[in-house]
Amino acid sequence: MKKTHFIIFLCFLAGCGYHRLDHAPKSVPWAVNGETISLGTIYNNTKQGGLEDIFKKAVENRIITSSPWKLTAYGSGSRWILQGAIVSYEARPLGLNLRAGQAQGAAGSASRIEIIIMASLQLLDGKTGALVADKPHLTFRNQYQVDQNFASFDSRELQIIESLADDFAVSFLTQLLEGHD
Repeated sequence: MKKTHFIIFLCFLAGCGYHRLDHAPKSVPWAVNGETISLGTIYNNTKQGGLEDIFKKAVENRIITSSPWKLTAYGSGSRWILQGAIVSYEARPLGLNLRAGQAQGAAGSASRIEIIIMASLQLLDGKTGALVADKPHLTFRNQYQVDQNFASFDSRELQIIESLADDFAVSFLTQLLEGHD
């Protein structure tokens, strides 16, 4: 009796559209195993220095570890070229620390900060230079608590930006490889 139930269950799964995501067929022409890709310039259109390097490194790491492509040096005649820009960067306070007496100047300071980064990336055909995929408004954000040791603020902000850059790279490459708009 149990064997019959199992067979019915398998038939149900086969007919309900269930499938593993890692076995989904690739419907985009650029998701071919072993083809080459290079990273062109990532421009930084913000006042926050160094963002382009952080984001470029995150995308490079994800291409190497999680994509079907082989990363090559820019200008080496790769099949695909990825380029883009960091369009905006904003760090804004979300809450106020109302406790007086903890640290001098702590009362009235931000207790949480939200960082919002918008980027734009394009995938170009390395043979023709034609634009094959465009992601113009990729927005990523994260919030974090601010401790009252203001000396650690810059290093915590850098950690958040690095985390956002990795999230950005994962999300962008997933959308690109799966053909999502």
